[in-house]
Amino acid sequence: MRRPLVPLTLVAGVLLLGALALFGRSAGVAPDPDETTPALPPVRVAAGPDAESGLLAHTLVALLALQQVEAEVVAFSDARDTRQALERGDVEVRSGYTGEAWLETLGRGDPPGDPRASFEEVRSHDAQEGLLWFRPRFLEGIDEPPANATFAFVVPGPPAADADLATVSQLASRLSARPDATLCVDPEFASRPDGLRAVLAAYSVRSDQPVLAAPPADAVRGVVAGDCIAGLTTATDGAAWAAGLRPLVDDLQVFPAFVVLPQARRDAMLERPAISGAISPMAGHLTTALLGGFNARVVAGEPLGEVAASAAAELARRAGREVPDEEG
Repeated sequence: MRRPLVPLTLVAGVLLLGALALFGRSAGVAPDPDETTPALPPVRVAAGPDAESGLLAHTLVALLALQQVEAEVVAFSDARDTRQALERGDVEVRSGYTGEAWLETLGRGDPPGDPRASFEEVRSHDAQEGLLWFRPRFLEGIDEPPANATFAFVVPGPPAADADLATVSQLASRLSARPDATLCVDPEFASRPDGLRAVLAAYSVRSDQPVLAAPPADAVRGVVAGDCIAGLTTATDGAAWAAGLRPLVDDLQVFPAFVVLPQARRDAMLERPAISGAISPMAGHLTTALLGGFNARVVAGEPLGEVAASAAAELARRAGREVPDEEG
């Protein structure tokens, strides 16, 4: 992302201060040791109540620390409060989801499944409010950016019989060959006309395919136990990744895109241009698989701070930056 331009008035002020300092040295005037530049307050990063939001917030703080920018996490008990805090200026940075912004901020239904369309709409809207979404790289697959925390069917990895599945279209073909195979799906999603039935219709799967009512945690357990050929959760669900499950690519883009990206206030980035460069690796290099893997480590009991530091270091390395080793 392009670094925001510093206002010309600020540039002029910096030049004037430099000239005065030079004049003072040439005139033999020593600087007053008590006149020091006041330290800037820490950058405030909002975190919602869920584990993934907390991990993302701490990763942003760790990315800022790698660029010598002091930052701190500000926790909120409601995910919507993080957005309001950013609007009010109570925080400078947060992580956001494009699909969530489509629903909550734009007030529209049916977020698009195309990650680009989801991003462009919310980016354009929020730019008018002085809130900037960092632009990701749009590549294909869960191992490429951007991270998309959308709904996903998860399947077991090797040596399971269905470990060869990679897309929902392939799952649909497998279900056609095995009409008795069961899907683990949240009961509320299964009962909605625009839920499971719409997904099955889009992929030409029989509407009477056996379904086991199971919220995400139970869906993960159902797949692990072999009760279901696939279970519905989110693509970045740490419990699923920790259990060795892998999300299928929604190749027809039926599920709404929830692209995970940093957001920052424009005025904060103008005041402190280092913010932009520090957190840009999250937008450019975070993938669905990376986020799922980091979430899995938290689920497994690793300290949140350690996982966030590891995530920040990995993103910085992928961005081509030198990262000090842990001992340094």
